[in-house]
Amino acid sequence: MKALKLVFLCFLIINLQAVPLYAENLGIDADVLPSAPLTLSQAIDLALIRNPDLHAAQARIQMAQGRLKEVEAAFYPQFKAGLSYVSSNNPSRAFGMIVAQRRFDFGMDINDPGFQEDFRPEIGMQWSLFRGGQDYYQRQAAKLGIDATEAQKTAIRNGLATAVSASFYALLEAPQRIDVAKRTLTTVSKELEFMRARKAQGMALKSDVLSLEVRLAQAQEQQIQALNAKEAAKAALRTLLAFPPEARLEVISGDSTQVPATPGEFNDWLQKALTHRPELIAADKQVKAQEKVVKAAQGARLPRLNVFATYGQNSKNPQFSTNKDNLTMGVQAEVDLFTGGAISARIHQAKQKLDEIRALRQQTQLQVEKEVKQAWLNLREALARLEVAKRALAAADEALKLVRAQHRGGTATVTRFLEAETDAAAARLHLITARFYALVAEAELKRATGEWIHRESSDDPPFN
Repeated sequence: MKALKLVFLCFLIINLQAVPLYAENLGIDADVLPSAPLTLSQAIDLALIRNPDLHAAQARIQMAQGRLKEVEAAFYPQFKAGLSYVSSNNPSRAFGMIVAQRRFDFGMDINDPGFQEDFRPEIGMQWSLFRGGQDYYQRQAAKLGIDATEAQKTAIRNGLATAVSASFYALLEAPQRIDVAKRTLTTVSKELEFMRARKAQGMALKSDVLSLEVRLAQAQEQQIQALNAKEAAKAALRTLLAFPPEARLEVISGDSTQVPATPGEFNDWLQKALTHRPELIAADKQVKAQEKVVKAAQGARLPRLNVFATYGQNSKNPQFSTNKDNLTMGVQAEVDLFTGGAISARIHQAKQKLDEIRALRQQTQLQVEKEVKQAWLNLREALARLEVAKRALAAADEALKLVRAQHRGGTATVTRFLEAETDAAAARLHLITARFYALVAEAELKRATGEWIHRESSDDPPFN
């Protein structure tokens, strides 16, 4: 008996020490701020550190890991400790207490034992050896659930890199729009000054001066809009980087504004997306996880095998004594013969859920194919528009140069000059916009194909 008790207690200690520990929570440095203007790569690095969407995704991963730990607990023996107190004068119940306390005496009146008390401290163990594979398949499903959650976090990283790129390019584009507005203001102001001088000499009409004043007001309005667009772009990037309002935020172009190359064959980009797109990886993991859930549900129809043991004592008072201890051990096998259709219903639900997840996976692939096609077409269109915008600007600048000379010479009207100046300003803005759209289209194609997830971090992060 003492040997059995020793083995039982040693088994308890070993298994308690074998319980896996949870991983530490991911540390987040909320004070990481730039000390210098950001390049695009540095801005993306900062967003991946600070953006709350990624912190939320990391929390979901840790929840999935907790689910795995919970499922794995089924592979370990379960120990419980308890203390009970019973007082009864029921003959059968009281007789059992007397025998358990080793106080039986043939001289007792077992039909009228009076009130008997029983204190029982005990430690119990139950270990599930087989449950039809339910625990195994649930563990596999939990592991696949972690993989799916990690892929979903990667998808957030992929989308976040695209959003940061678009906001970064918008912030780089804004000063160029301001420069165009300033250049227009300078040109119109000089021409207005010249026209006022000619009017004073009686060589120009008042309507010409008024037309230039209207154009000057329009240029001033465009400058205000450009300044506001810069602040809006900065606010958008600040939000993605989770910067406080008072934090300094400046950007530099670096190598990020190089005109992208013409995309190759569409099928090559599509194949890359089908291989690397994290949304598809997550969907595949979810399908496999649900397949394991179906098998776990089917395992409920198989027999179950458990072992159990209980060690404790029975006494009239709470004092513990090894002279009155006892140990009970056993094996239990059981199988459900009829559950009112509950098992079949759970299997049916699991299979229907699997059908739903498979349909969602197919929908995800169709959406990915659409996004790749649209991004590929957008980049081709943006690059073509960029070339057209370059030629248009060259022609508009040359036309403005000629018309300005003609206007100063008196051979071109103010209306013609305003048309030429407006065309030149519009051409400059179109070129800026075309370059912006080309860069954003390239970033979107990278997102559509999952290319952002393979980017390398900046070698020189601008952290304090």
